[in-house]
Amino acid sequence: MSHVQESGTGARRGAPRKRGPADPVRALMHRHQRLCAEAVDPLEIVAGLEAQGVTDRVAAGFRHRDVFTLAEELYARVPRAGAPPAAGRPADRPALLLTLAPGAVCAAASGALRVLPPVTVVAVAVPLLLLTLLAALRRGPLRAPYGTGPGGAVWSCWLVVFGLYGPRAVDGLAGGALPAADAAELTALALSLAPAAWCAHRFAVRSRGHLLRSRTLEEFGGAVRPLLAGTLALFLASALALLCAARAVAGAPLTPAALAGPAALALLLFTARLLAVHGHPDPAAIGTGLACATEAVALAAALLDRFPLPPGAVPALACGAAALALAAHALTTLSRASAYTAAAAPR
Repeated sequence: MSHVQESGTGARRGAPRKRGPADPVRALMHRHQRLCAEAVDPLEIVAGLEAQGVTDRVAAGFRHRDVFTLAEELYARVPRAGAPPAAGRPADRPALLLTLAPGAVCAAASGALRVLPPVTVVAVAVPLLLLTLLAALRRGPLRAPYGTGPGGAVWSCWLVVFGLYGPRAVDGLAGGALPAADAAELTALALSLAPAAWCAHRFAVRSRGHLLRSRTLEEFGGAVRPLLAGTLALFLASALALLCAARAVAGAPLTPAALAGPAALALLLFTARLLAVHGHPDPAAIGTGLACATEAVALAAALLDRFPLPPGAVPALACGAAALALAAHALTTLSRASAYTAAAAPR
């Protein structure tokens, strides 16, 4: 604040008048009044300013060495107001435990199929699975405050259904046989919700820790990119381990072809959800939508008897390519400070 007082003193002593306000930070403060008033700490303002295109070079024009010190002054000068929790904030333990419920329902249903009629099991398990899934996605680290983008939920449902039925449908279209769902894959996908929530929680905590320690936006981005890559790899390894365990319990073969499709699907859904959680639902919906379109084309080609690939390769290629594209996009968008504040996310 001393530099502001000195500039004002110089003007009173007859120094040449400069064009523009004597206190340039005041103009910025009024321009971003809502952001500064709703911020719960200076990091919220850093993220919001970065989302508006304020870089360290721009901050130098306001007599600050970087955006962080500029945000600290704005935070100190603007009165506080109530603010919603920032996207990506750490979640409580009950919310994390809630993600175990869908996997528990699927595991119990798989066991019940051995002793009860399938119609009874499906009638009870499906509503329970949907309820527990909705509850798990509306709280905790996998909660997307601003939705999942246009068609996001529809595309996700299509991907899961195709992952369970698609390869068998493509393979059985010529014979007219009704495909049966793979209970092991469904159980593994439901169980993978728990490591997905834990990985998202871990990423949120560590990324905000880097935001606290970083002094420039470039330093923050350089720290978050390897963290994000490690998070995606950690989740993929967890999903593969669950797939192997589920198939081993069910007595199904553990071949690369059998694991590639469900693993790619799990990675795609996790990456899309991570983007939605941090305020980027539209790219997530586009990525999952393109995977759905690819699978729909594969079904149409199978109907025309012009399908050149093995049926199991469809979800692996469609979901794998979409997951890689979303991961590349996430490495750019989630390495920005603006991905970690509710104030900077779209309303």
